[in-house]
Amino acid sequence: MSLAVFPSLAGLEYPVVRTPIFKTLTQESASGMETRAALQLYPRWRYTLSFNFLRDDANDEFRTLLGFFLARTGSFDAFLFNDPDDNAVTGQPIGMGDGYTTTFQLVRALGGFTEPVLQPAFTTMKKNGAVTAAWSFTGPGLVTFTTAPGSGIVITADISYGWPVRFLNDQYDFSKFMNRLWEQKKLDFISVKNL
Repeated sequence: MSLAVFPSLAGLEYPVVRTPIFKTLTQESASGMETRAALQLYPRWRYTLSFNFLRDDANDEFRTLLGFFLARTGSFDAFLFNDPDDNAVTGQPIGMGDGYTTTFQLVRALGGFTEPVLQPAFTTMKKNGAVTAAWSFTGPGLVTFTTAPGSGIVITADISYGWPVRFLNDQYDFSKFMNRLWEQKKLDFISVKNL
């Protein structure tokens, strides 16, 4: 996965569609009773964006977006998307010290649902509200403390993060509708978990 960040471009139009996707195995008996099994704990997120204009001039949005897609080789290479509506949490509880555990997964809560943060951009770790520097990243969104936080110590984090995603398709249409003006009406990508 590259660490390239999806560019922020002026022509983005609304709506921006964000879709959580789960996988559930459903089996229905002859009587109509259903048995369901959840095949994943956390959703994959699909984003659908459209750009009503991409300038091909000094602003260079057209070449920036097209070049970004080409550099990812279509859907092959993953990248980071900085969702402007879901890219940071403050004071997020991530665990409770027990005197033995040193590694914790960074998470973010959305309503009553908690999901792992796999690609943090910046993190401040706190023990009982006090900032600590005695930790390091040891995996996708994993932080490991130098010494295990003592029993009952509340561990929180201020985290900014990007979403690891890949394009859904290997081809997208860019339409030129005026001299030096292009549009891209449907650009979609989906979150990936294999970092």
